[in-house]
Amino acid sequence: MGLRIISFDVDGTLVDPDYNDLIWLQVLPEMVAEKENIDFDTALKRVQHEYDRLGEKDFRWYDLNYWLNYFQIDVDYQKLLEQYEHKIKIFSEVPDVLEQLSSNYQLICTSTMPREFMEIKIKKIKKYFQSTFSTLTDYKQLKGEKVYNKISQRLEVIPQMILHIGDHEKLDYFAAREAGWNAILIDRYHSGFQNKYPDSVIHNLSDIFDKIKLFS
Repeated sequence: MGLRIISFDVDGTLVDPDYNDLIWLQVLPEMVAEKENIDFDTALKRVQHEYDRLGEKDFRWYDLNYWLNYFQIDVDYQKLLEQYEHKIKIFSEVPDVLEQLSSNYQLICTSTMPREFMEIKIKKIKKYFQSTFSTLTDYKQLKGEKVYNKISQRLEVIPQMILHIGDHEKLDYFAAREAGWNAILIDRYHSGFQNKYPDSVIHNLSDIFDKIKLFS
């Protein structure tokens, strides 16, 4: 049977999540502070309170356009992302690893974030991916067993021929495995996953070459 497709999460896997922190914890609070004529710290607390109130299980939590509308901020979503595009950082080893993998496997991206958010983050490496999936845009759902099943059907392959790599224990690891996919956790910040899943964790994308042998 063998491995045919390798799927990648984006944030924390291919792209440094600092860009997220910039948008969610600096840029948006700054706009709220300006609109409501309050200081930044007060705006940040308010914004974080609203994030927590909605919760990350709600797919709107990941949607910047939702929050711009919620706080009634009149700004073009796409232009805002492009304004800070220069702050996006691809992890240093990623291009070389993707270059090597692309000669033997079909590479795809599978992310919860809205497509506009995802596309700008992977712009410099998009040439390596034959397909990209935004579960929020394409399926109006978070990553979960049903979404992974839909992607398998879309790709016209059985789940066992796909390996997914991501940094979220529930959305990238458990959900993918529940759908029959192979899954690897990337733990760049040594969060303790190695002790829980010793055979299923890497700390750098370059480590994937040894793990792939287990699925071939």
